[in-house]
Amino acid sequence: MDELLSDYGAIHGKSAEIYARTTMPKWKSGATKLSGQTMERLIELVPPYLSAKQRLDLLKLILARHQKSPATQAIRINVKEPGPGLAAIDSALDQIRVTDELAYLPSNVMDTAKWLYDDDVTTARAVMLSIAAAETNALKQSAEREISLLKRTLQSGQIKAASYTVRTPGGNLEIVAYSPSLCFVATTCFGQEDYRTMALREWRDTTLIETSRGRKFIVWYYLNGEEFSRLIRERHYLLTTVRIILSTFTFALMKSRPVINQESLERDA
Repeated sequence: MDELLSDYGAIHGKSAEIYARTTMPKWKSGATKLSGQTMERLIELVPPYLSAKQRLDLLKLILARHQKSPATQAIRINVKEPGPGLAAIDSALDQIRVTDELAYLPSNVMDTAKWLYDDDVTTARAVMLSIAAAETNALKQSAEREISLLKRTLQSGQIKAASYTVRTPGGNLEIVAYSPSLCFVATTCFGQEDYRTMALREWRDTTLIETSRGRKFIVWYYLNGEEFSRLIRERHYLLTTVRIILSTFTFALMKSRPVINQESLERDA
């Protein structure tokens, strides 16, 4: 810092250096705000005094604050036939590529990166790509470990339903494992082939599964649905109440979503 302030004085005058040295404690404590021309002039002098690690750490922070929002890909797995779902996960992992971080950064961020490396855009680009490559490899290895564990768990046949979020360089994989054919409560109330059961099943598989809360509900339902179905079978008043609730909900659902209608569901059945 002493050398930096000496350079600052040599460039901008002794009085500017004295002011900076005198005010430095107040800047550090926050009592005085560092801004305006003084801030710009001091910051311009900083890069040569940073170590390679400090520059790299700053660049990582800059990139982290300007990352693209991760895309989300929902993948469903039938716990009774997990093969196609697991193949979809493998395909998503195979498509992971290292991207050029500079292509997505605003110009002011690129200017900051060049400032860190003394306006050497080639070096800045190379460092950014090395950061991206390291993060990509680390995330991919982590994702592969999680997927390997998921595969072993599913292939054991010991789970009814589960929800996983796997973070990859290309975005997040939101994985929900369940048996698409089952709908415990609706089946108990109306039967397996009733149009209301089929409508609720279709709503689950096309709408509910697309949201994080919906996937959590699906998993909760499959872990608790059988017990709840048993309870309503044993209590006639409860079965009647649930039938009314589900019938009302299904009616509203079919009214709001034309794709679900009694005629098409009965035809499919």
